[in-house]
Amino acid sequence: MSTTLTRRIETVLPETGSREWWMLYLFGPLVLISAALLAFPTLVYDRFVWQYLWGPVVADAAGQPVTHEGIRAARGYNPVNTVTYLVAVGYSLPGLRAYLDHLNVSFDARLAYGFAPIIVAGGAMRALEDIGLLGEYAVLFITPSIYFVVTAVTVLALGVGAVACDRGLVSIPMLVGAVGTVWAVGAISWALLYGITSSAPLHPWVPAATTGIAVSVTALYYWSAGIIDVANLRHPLLLLAVFGQMWDAAQNLIGVTFLGYSPKLVVTNLVYQATGFSGSTFVLKLLVTLGIVWYLADAKEELNRTWWWLVAFFIGAIGLPMGVRGSLRMMLGV
Repeated sequence: MSTTLTRRIETVLPETGSREWWMLYLFGPLVLISAALLAFPTLVYDRFVWQYLWGPVVADAAGQPVTHEGIRAARGYNPVNTVTYLVAVGYSLPGLRAYLDHLNVSFDARLAYGFAPIIVAGGAMRALEDIGLLGEYAVLFITPSIYFVVTAVTVLALGVGAVACDRGLVSIPMLVGAVGTVWAVGAISWALLYGITSSAPLHPWVPAATTGIAVSVTALYYWSAGIIDVANLRHPLLLLAVFGQMWDAAQNLIGVTFLGYSPKLVVTNLVYQATGFSGSTFVLKLLVTLGIVWYLADAKEELNRTWWWLVAFFIGAIGLPMGVRGSLRMMLGV
């Protein structure tokens, strides 16, 4: 059924990468949203965009709830923006695939690990916003704005990398990794400098504990995968996915158990509130991650190679920035 539906969609839509496809892909949603805003401005903007999407961003930057036209918006995640962000990320994947195909980028583990430092840098910038170091630029590094910033840097790095690769100067993964590494080191150094020079107590054991737990679970997964007769379980992308998700799970576990934090994401917070168990988020993410990784390993030879690569990388990219952000902010007592 799904294969038949996919083929029908592909026959209706223009060829991926063509000018017509890009026009439809980039401007179609903008036209629909603009039409909805013109037809129902109060309902679409005030009651949806402001209350659940943009208002929480402004409230986060202000550090308190904000009001527009009598409608109050609170900082943080809510069910509406959580679902909207997931849909937006899913919608971005075909565009990313078409862009990478246009650049003739090779989908391999080297590219995934080249992307990783940029993802880490995004998490570190989010922590800097939590600390209050970004001033008037803070709004750019709050969800969902930060996704656009990180995507823009990634797209630019890929484009420059493709030009440099064509001239035989450097490979695309190496250049993308270098850009991300410089950005990540700069952001993390800024956070550490703030911690050293401020009067707030430091908790250097926090990042040591969160990364230690993530590495230990990933190592245990790697060892277990060696005795299970399922191909591709040790694929580098799947190892990155496990590590990223476990880093996020570990920072939630440490924060809830020892520092009085509560999970930020809607689903994980609901599980924690329902169970009252500080390790509920860790167990949930572990089980879900193992299920997804098992499926991806089993389906690797059946799924389209590009789509498999994007989905596998996406799983790790969700967890990595959350692990970095949580570890830094808890280390600095924010």
